[in-house]
Amino acid sequence: MRRLGDIATPLLWFLLVGLTSSVKIIDNGLAPPEIVHTPVSTKPRCKVFAPPLDLLFILDSSGSLREKFQDEIDIIRRIIKHVTIGKSATRVMLIQFSGTQHLEFNFEKFIDREELLAALDVLRHVSGITRIGGAFEFALQQLKDPGNGMRDGTVPKIVYLLSDGRTHDFPKDWQMADILRREIPNVDIWAYGTGDYVAMTALANYTQSEVKIVTNENLQKLEPQFDRYRGTEICEQQPEAVRVALITYSGQSFVHFKFNSFLYGNNTSVQGFVKNIRSIKGTTATNVALMDAFDLLTSKDPSTGIREGVPKMALVMTDGHSHKSPKDISEKMRASGIIMIAVSVTPRPLVDEAELQLIAGDAKRAFTPPNLHDFEGEFMKHVGFGCDGIELPPDAKPQVRGATDVKCTENSMSIVVRTQRALQGLMYAHNYHDEPDCMIRKTDNSREIQMTFTEGTCGLVKTPSADGHGYHFNITVILQFHPLIITRADQGLDMSCFVPSVVPRQELDQAVFKNAADTQCVYRLHSCEVDQHFLETPNYSRFKDFPDDAYVFQEMSVFKFPGDGDLLFHCKISLCNMQDKNAPCNQNIPPKCPKKTPVLPVRQKRDTEQWMTQEWRSKQIRKRQIELKNRSRRQIVETKAGYYMTLQVETR
Repeated sequence: MRRLGDIATPLLWFLLVGLTSSVKIIDNGLAPPEIVHTPVSTKPRCKVFAPPLDLLFILDSSGSLREKFQDEIDIIRRIIKHVTIGKSATRVMLIQFSGTQHLEFNFEKFIDREELLAALDVLRHVSGITRIGGAFEFALQQLKDPGNGMRDGTVPKIVYLLSDGRTHDFPKDWQMADILRREIPNVDIWAYGTGDYVAMTALANYTQSEVKIVTNENLQKLEPQFDRYRGTEICEQQPEAVRVALITYSGQSFVHFKFNSFLYGNNTSVQGFVKNIRSIKGTTATNVALMDAFDLLTSKDPSTGIREGVPKMALVMTDGHSHKSPKDISEKMRASGIIMIAVSVTPRPLVDEAELQLIAGDAKRAFTPPNLHDFEGEFMKHVGFGCDGIELPPDAKPQVRGATDVKCTENSMSIVVRTQRALQGLMYAHNYHDEPDCMIRKTDNSREIQMTFTEGTCGLVKTPSADGHGYHFNITVILQFHPLIITRADQGLDMSCFVPSVVPRQELDQAVFKNAADTQCVYRLHSCEVDQHFLETPNYSRFKDFPDDAYVFQEMSVFKFPGDGDLLFHCKISLCNMQDKNAPCNQNIPPKCPKKTPVLPVRQKRDTEQWMTQEWRSKQIRKRQIELKNRSRRQIVETKAGYYMTLQVETR
């Protein structure tokens, strides 16, 4: 690898994605993932000259402001982009609230504008009632906590409330605002009035001046309020590092952006764009996409962002199976000095490994699931690495430390998970939290957790590959950050790996295989309202009016029953092989459900007096414990007539 000091070698990197890891983070829809990611940093070092400010945003995420939530996020973005962010300048903390409160990040978490903006991207609306008084009270507690990084009384503090001012805990709201002003030195309260119906009187009570309130009527005053905290940043010259262009393709190719795109000139913006790419249906024409990539990489037009004398790479992501062989164009690109790397996340036998090697020209630069762990090591040879203030020897090698490590033997899977903050709670196999061999209780301050699961325990699934070349392992692991309860910060990890091995012929004969690409799963809910206090009939507006992005939804409040520690939800899902035109189930999709008279849940039919007796409740608890102990983890159910498979689904 060529290096000059600690500046990485420049590279023009072209990413081609054919739209036809071993670890997947299961998004809980509530909080940003706590799993560590380690992107390559290309940020210059800067000196910041600006007045200091501790800025606390209190974000109203109640149900009444669901449609205005993004407006509130945009206001925060505008402020962060206007002020100067840095250790000695403006530092930011954010609390989100409705009926309850949650500290999203403190003053110590982010000292960089890009990181703050990226953190806003993953915020999710919470819903619930509005308790502004509770939010001020929680804010006071967090500001007083030394661990959250508030500076001393010489540094100004602004508590910035984003809300419509309509609260359910009057008069606690203005009382706590007064207490906050008295107990936190050098603090002021400002506000953004969310939406079209703002309770200005309430906001004025908090801020003690309408001058400190911005609404949609006077948004032009937003940035000028923060002019005094806008300073200067003197940064070292940005090294000429990696520039990226992106093409997606099926039968035709489409250039999303070129090397000169200002909008996609940093890691965060590229990652955000890639997350929103949608699949393209059609044939696979890798040769066509490579021709367009070659034209761009060899262009003499400076407007494309091409730099002379800079190494060039094409990273091709595809499962192979191109309609026309990409052999000629791949050889032409390599002959012109373009580095070719081919990657597929599709497992055998669905991937055409020979075509990937044909594109890369070298088996060492062709990656499929069995050797995908080697990809980063190969890729890092070309993009460079380094740390501020550290001189590396000439023979130094990149040390890539990802979020998780997964290793498998023929009868076990070992995992290492790293988190952003110490996990003071549990890590366990999904559905096996009550079995000692399947969980770890963690109380130390380490941010690394290790665990090994063996075949036949903890729900570890082991299946032979269709070609008989080895075994696939899979397990779902839950990270519970509180020692007793499930919270919004918890995460699930779907972990897989492949172990090369010779599968006995007898075992292959007994196995049932079906290509994943031949299965399309559709899950539809049909009028399921039993009690409107629990879950109303699903809303089909998105299903009918948006066929390309169809889904059925309905909000519901959390509920539980007295005397029971668990709630179990059961349903059966039958899969239909839509490729088989003779399958009887094809005639029943979508099913036509007759209207039924809603029935009350069984619990409402209980005799109240009997339910309230201690003896009756004790019997029910003992009965429930026996049921849980004897309940099989993976229940085998009879396949519905005419369908490919029927699954029993249970969630707790």
